[in-house]
Amino acid sequence: MLDLMNEVTVVHLVSADTHPALSAELAICNLTDYIEIQLETDPAKTCASISQSAVTAHLTIIATGKACEQLPAIALAQKAGNRKILSYQLISPALPPFTETWPNAPITAYFSPGSIIPRDVSLRGIEVASFPGEPAFAALIDNCLP
Repeated sequence: MLDLMNEVTVVHLVSADTHPALSAELAICNLTDYIEIQLETDPAKTCASISQSAVTAHLTIIATGKACEQLPAIALAQKAGNRKILSYQLISPALPPFTETWPNAPITAYFSPGSIIPRDVSLRGIEVASFPGEPAFAALIDNCLP
């Protein structure tokens, strides 16, 4: 029997900002547990979808653009459900306001080469990386999980 406490669920928040190739590349990776959650306009519905779908106690969240605005609500809901977010992997993020309880895990923000990086990204100590493209990003996520 698997020890679910040592596994990680990769939660991909899919929105209008998500490039279709990203979902396809992540789906073909050898991730132990990968789920796609369609972003709802109501963060409570997004949180409910994650709670119903994620089976492990540890999560890595991937979000693109405006989907990132729901992350504080998602973090709070996961904490209430006794889940721990290990990291956030954000692509061209529209960052939400920072609070005392968020971020609750390390954040890496990926930007396309030549992009202007918003000032609040560097001020908040977010790790910044160049977005390597969908196949390389999917491999990166696969390789950084336990």
